[in-house]
Amino acid sequence: MTSRLGTNQLAALGVGLVAVAAFGATWGFDAVPEGLPGLGAVEFPRLICLVMAGMAVLLFLQESPPHDPEVAPPIGRDAWVIFAACLVAVPLMAVIGMIAAIALFLLVVGRLWGETRWPLLAVVSLGMTAAIWLVFVKIFRLTLPGGLFFGG
Repeated sequence: MTSRLGTNQLAALGVGLVAVAAFGATWGFDAVPEGLPGLGAVEFPRLICLVMAGMAVLLFLQESPPHDPEVAPPIGRDAWVIFAACLVAVPLMAVIGMIAAIALFLLVVGRLWGETRWPLLAVVSLGMTAAIWLVFVKIFRLTLPGGLFFGG
């Protein structure tokens, strides 16, 4: 009896690889001072990576449905453009910093999703970026990467 990898198994392998790569990247994070309460800047991403890996294992164990092009159409051009924007956003964080990259990413992706009103895009982008900054910098007291241009 031969075993064939279906869509569930291929997706699970992809998610698992991302989780392993992201977990490995946490070894390069700056040290966090001892005594800070809660999950730190290293533990939280590692926890998310472990949850992703666990979900990938569960997906891998699920039997894949038979391929039906009408049920699962091919991935369209727009989806690939969004994926490319995600790939560009990560190294952009190293250059312009996390906060600026988030604001720019939200602006660009909102436009790619079809929103044409630039004032609305700007308000949503800046509002979401401010909320992220408030939660992670002010409440969790984390230092977000400033990048080459805005790093301290």
